[in-house]
Amino acid sequence: MSAADNIHWASIGPKVPSDEHGGPTLLRNALAQTRSMPDFLARAAAAKEAVVLIVNDSHRATQSRTALVALAEVIRDLPQPLRFQTLVATGAHRFSAQERRAFEEATFSDSRLDIQEVAWHNADDAAGFADIAGVRMHRWFATERWLLPIGSVEPHYFAGVTGAHKTVTIGCMARDDIERNHAGAMDPASDVLQLQGNPVYDGIVAILAAMKGAGSQLCAINEVVCGELLLAAAAGDPLDTMQELLPIVRRVFLQQVTEPMDLLRLKVPWPLGRSLYQADKALKNNHRAVRDGGGILLEAECGDGLGPDAFMSLLRRANSYAEARRIVTQEGYRLSDHKAVKLRYLTDPVGRDVHVALVSAHVSAPDAEAAGMNVFPNTAAAIEWLGGVVAGPLERGLIVEDAGVVSVTAAAPRNPQSQTRSHT
Repeated sequence: MSAADNIHWASIGPKVPSDEHGGPTLLRNALAQTRSMPDFLARAAAAKEAVVLIVNDSHRATQSRTALVALAEVIRDLPQPLRFQTLVATGAHRFSAQERRAFEEATFSDSRLDIQEVAWHNADDAAGFADIAGVRMHRWFATERWLLPIGSVEPHYFAGVTGAHKTVTIGCMARDDIERNHAGAMDPASDVLQLQGNPVYDGIVAILAAMKGAGSQLCAINEVVCGELLLAAAAGDPLDTMQELLPIVRRVFLQQVTEPMDLLRLKVPWPLGRSLYQADKALKNNHRAVRDGGGILLEAECGDGLGPDAFMSLLRRANSYAEARRIVTQEGYRLSDHKAVKLRYLTDPVGRDVHVALVSAHVSAPDAEAAGMNVFPNTAAAIEWLGGVVAGPLERGLIVEDAGVVSVTAAAPRNPQSQTRSHT
């Protein structure tokens, strides 16, 4: 008998409302329902100054082009013309020239906006920064007052939640400053949809306040996106619009099961399934839904391979949770170390002892082993392996669709011995 024959599967995914959703129409309505956006645009036009559009790169599901089309409708009635500059907020991500061209063509062509320049943020370009209250931001922020970030609000495993507030800060900062902020991800208070007391989120809020204090005029467009559907949108202050959309985000993406499962099957489609580094977010989002000693099946194409070298660097040096913590303590935090430490805690026998099977054709067996996983060509082979290594029963299974943004938690532990422990 196959291990799969004993598993009773349930399935869970985003709770998408059944009513109709529209792209430009929904966004036009959102922009029309508040005076803050038209007033912001009118004041910029009256000042004869350009507005800097700040858009997420292709690693995010944000429907930036839809927002630009809606924005073009809003500015038609302005008495003065309005010029735009566009900054692609990449954070610490890197893109080839071909990827940039494809993104620009898909996002900006025929948008009917007077976009005079498109720049890509480079977190490692020392000459491209300006000091904004002690934080090095993209140089445009020192000379351009009118900033219009476009973001999408969804759960984030250590920043709490994404959105335009993160696009205009983390997306446009120097690498060392991103690193200082992300060091807060080692704190247990940095977790999915956790804002109060979260040092990463608090740091972003402080940066926004510093930008406003330095003279930046900020107005944002925030969206809630699920797959190809634009579910909701809001325009105004970056933090206010995030808070306005947060109840919808919780209803759509936050799910709960009664007790931890023996096995999770996490499906991670594009764009987060493009690399192991990005697909790891599914583990961080959903680890609380599997019992200690259980199994996780991670399905991600990983066409771009592992992702940034820094992600695997610590994993290759530290084959245990204790060793990973020791290295970070002695050498200091480096960007992405939190991912490695938390992954080691998930799979280490002295941590949660969860076995992870990766289904991907683009990650080698040695690389998967370095990450604490075993790689398989298909789901059946992965489940068969898990059936042989997971201690205890392998009976209750949960399929999580779009696991890179959906977060599943367990309402109560299966028993006191299987309660999920802190990673610190």
